[in-house]
Amino acid sequence: MRLPKWSSAVTLVLLLVISAAAFTAGRRTAEFDEITVKKITVVDDEGRTRVLLAGGYGPRRADLAGLLFINQEGVEAGGLVYMGKRDTSGAVDAGAILTFDQFGNDQIVALSYDQNGGRKRQGLTIQDRPDSLTDRLKEAYRAVESATSKEERDSLVEHYFARIPRREIAARRLFVGRSWNQSSLVTLSDPDGRAKLRLEVDSLGAASIQFLDDAGDVVRTITP
Repeated sequence: MRLPKWSSAVTLVLLLVISAAAFTAGRRTAEFDEITVKKITVVDDEGRTRVLLAGGYGPRRADLAGLLFINQEGVEAGGLVYMGKRDTSGAVDAGAILTFDQFGNDQIVALSYDQNGGRKRQGLTIQDRPDSLTDRLKEAYRAVESATSKEERDSLVEHYFARIPRREIAARRLFVGRSWNQSSLVTLSDPDGRAKLRLEVDSLGAASIQFLDDAGDVVRTITP
């Protein structure tokens, strides 16, 4: 009669040890000198994906690597991504951008760098976006998201978004940085994204303040 009692006692102890070990293993912090991975998914205490770290983001954004931020509702909320390569002629095609998205919408703050061959632009952009999407804008987004290639996506963007007013999509209100023409520039725009006031120091060092009309034409310039 002693053997079953001892056997039961040993089994109970073993179960307790295994349970404690499993609990400890679940809370253990792993350390590595180096890992190789295509994507890392960071989740919160509820198991919801909150951050993605990847070397590529599917067919449409395969060139982009970096971080994507996800809100509690599972919607992309911004990110930090970059790319850079040379074409067959040696020309540079590169860029990097840190974005912050409006809730339920797209980016409204962006710190970016773009380079296409010898042309470069870098700066801070602030945009206005509507608090809710119109039906035709939702239709446009659905169509663009269905694209399977960059060429198809560009064609759909041109087809749909050319017919929608800028204030219904996104209107750039402020740009501060270095423009494509090598000017140091501050541009302030109206709710439709039309530039109205421009402070500029051009590539030769000449400074000016320019006022623009709705068509984008300079109607007054103040110089030193």
